Amino acid sequence: MYERKHWQAIGLRALVAAMALTVAAPLLAQDAPAADAKDEAQSEPKNEPMSYDKARRAAEASLRLHPGTDSQYDYRPLWAGNADLDGDGRPEIIYLYTATQTGSAMQLNELVVMTPLAEGDARGQAASPGKSAYDDETYALIRASGYADDAAVHIPGEMETITMDGDRIRVTFNSTRNLKLCVRGKVACPPEGQHAWVYRWTPGKLTRAE
Repeated sequence: MYERKHWQAIGLRALVAAMALTVAAPLLAQDAPAADAKDEAQSEPKNEPMSYDKARRAAEASLRLHPGTDSQYDYRPLWAGNADLDGDGRPEIIYLYTATQTGSAMQLNELVVMTPLAEGDARGQAASPGKSAYDDETYALIRASGYADDAAVHIPGEMETITMDGDRIRVTFNSTRNLKLCVRGKVACPPEGQHAWVYRWTPGKLTRAE
């Protein structure tokens, strides 16, 4: 039976200052496997509750894959949570992230579902191991977290609440005129006001349910 979960997301922007990305040291120190364990992914035990901190650190590890450019940088999670979306006894991680964009009318506002890594999962492997110390460290952190991004969707407004129910994620957000979060061409810009959209998660996809 699915357990309905609900989180308030009011004041997400205010949380950013308190969520500096100090991911490398905590993840490597607390979650990384021993050297003789060959860096295998650490799976979350079935039916074991996941802490907010673990969900956030997994999101931060994944966001290291976006080192940024001159015009788009400072990728950071605004919110993180978890729920068993497919009822298999293992939680998926759900998080919302943003990034700063210089000289652009757009602003990222992405809702992401992460799934547990399988043994030898390509999502946890660098394309060219040993070529970049940053890439090697990033993928080591991803493997240590045991999770990787599976599906993402842009939310065109300021998030207020996120609710999980079975394989569905309900987001409540506000849309205002000329909002940078409304990315034309990427998702339809809704009318001004409060909106409640429901997304259904299936492996590899987040689809809006009408």
